[in-house]
Amino acid sequence: MSRDLPSDVHTVLTQLAEAGETAISDVEFDTARQTVATAETVSRNKLPECELRSQLLHGYEQVRTALDNDDPDAAAEYLRAMHRRLVAVDDGPRAD
Repeated sequence: MSRDLPSDVHTVLTQLAEAGETAISDVEFDTARQTVATAETVSRNKLPECELRSQLLHGYEQVRTALDNDDPDAAAEYLRAMHRRLVAVDDGPRAD
């Protein structure tokens, strides 16, 4: 999958996951929601139909739900998990 994920898209999604987690830590939930909405749009528009895309879209939905339910700890954990997933894509085996 890593070759199918353009480096600029990978960079943007990784930065957005980090920014969302930082916003939650700073109790800036509206900013976190905006960050997640942007990441969701990038994922929908720039990723092909694949497992990573499905996992990320599911995670963004869970972040929104957690924030709507006043559970910022769960929202932050979902963002950390998505960040780890993106790092795993970057570190994964590459086809030659």
